[in-house]
Amino acid sequence: MFWDDQYKSQERIWGEGPSILAVAALEYLRSHRPPGESFSILDIGCGYGRDAFYLLDNCKCSVRGIDISKKAIEIASKTVVDNRKQGVEFELRDFRELTQNVYDIVFVSNLYQLLNKEGRNDLRQAAREALKPGGLFFLSTLSVSDPEHRGKGVAIPGEPNSFQDRVYLHLCTKEELAEDFAFLDIEELREREYDEPRATGETHHHISWILIGKSSRGAPSKREDGG
Repeated sequence: MFWDDQYKSQERIWGEGPSILAVAALEYLRSHRPPGESFSILDIGCGYGRDAFYLLDNCKCSVRGIDISKKAIEIASKTVVDNRKQGVEFELRDFRELTQNVYDIVFVSNLYQLLNKEGRNDLRQAAREALKPGGLFFLSTLSVSDPEHRGKGVAIPGEPNSFQDRVYLHLCTKEELAEDFAFLDIEELREREYDEPRATGETHHHISWILIGKSSRGAPSKREDGG
């Protein structure tokens, strides 16, 4: 598996610091929610846990992180033990296999871009079912303006803005995301330009979308409305 190999060779690929989505999520919570409010968080595609630990250390919450990379979960779980962290757990699990637990927050950093059309649909369905009514959804994903990956690799026939390079990548437009996540009350949808450090010493320059939305209370799932 590609990501197992990456984590085995580099372990903490993007360093110890949080992603731009984790920083944006904390800023949002601090400005929009009462101080001291507690949250249950599902981190889908948690990797080695850098965002889960950042959120755990900076707001009152419990975090469940899931990922399909065995090596990433091993690194994250070892960090829990070594640092005696409480309120966080990591699990080797595909988001398509989630049980019916519901969360105050569903958090998805830089995973959406790695999923094909069917996978993106599955992730939206999983997030929709995992959110409590009124729950918050945080997403970051690469923009079509991203200078690092735009136009690189082999274009996928019939899939606009999708490429196969070392991995499959799909770059999103604002209009696409607004349509994909129309089941949410979208509160923020904006591009963020940033430099991303790598364990190799390289720095990649990216442009990503940050999407923050709220689950509509009582909204039916696709299984209920047939959509």
